[in-house]
Amino acid sequence: VKIHITSTQLLVGSEVATVSSISRHVDTDLPPPDNICSLFQLENGCAGVLVFAVKSRSPKILWRVDGTKGTVQIERGVDGGKHGYQVLFSNESGECQKTFYPFCGVHEELKAFVHDMVQASKDGDHKAEPRSSYVEGARDVAVLEAMLESSAKQGAMVQVKKF
Repeated sequence: VKIHITSTQLLVGSEVATVSSISRHVDTDLPPPDNICSLFQLENGCAGVLVFAVKSRSPKILWRVDGTKGTVQIERGVDGGKHGYQVLFSNESGECQKTFYPFCGVHEELKAFVHDMVQASKDGDHKAEPRSSYVEGARDVAVLEAMLESSAKQGAMVQVKKF
């Protein structure tokens, strides 16, 4: 779920402010929860939804943000035998662009991490990739914690802690 939170905030350029979530635990071989559905509002006022249902009869990973300039929807899927993300962007005029991005795991993140470690060992003043910072990670975890707290409160709206 963390990568989906990061992606949403990166794509839209705004942090998640509040969430309302429901989660379930279906597969006892996995730690709970294994399904979560969240409505969220970003600090810029845009609303969105995150569906992360990995253990259901129809598994789905989808997130969508609706804003004043259009809608972005990202769904995990398969295209031409490759796993990846289908991205739909509908602008204010209703025109829709579809793009498929093959899934590459965390290769780019690992490359950035190794690069930062090598540079830091050479130069004590090296600034790491900002998206790899502990603050960014803590922000993502705060969103996930708010989702779980909301679910424990039967979907009550929860404010995301700020860092």
